[in-house]
Amino acid sequence: MTTTRRARRGRADRIPRGLWIRVLLYGVAGHAVAGFLIFLFSLGARSR
Repeated sequence: MTTTRRARRGRADRIPRGLWIRVLLYGVAGHAVAGFLIFLFSLGARSR
């Protein structure tokens, strides 16, 4: 009886969909916050 590695692994090894969505949203939000901070620092440097 030969089974492929993918068939043996099954659903148990997959990362849950909710976790992928959360990681994606945290990544987008983190980059937005970093961009906003860079924007604030650039405004502060321009006012000097």
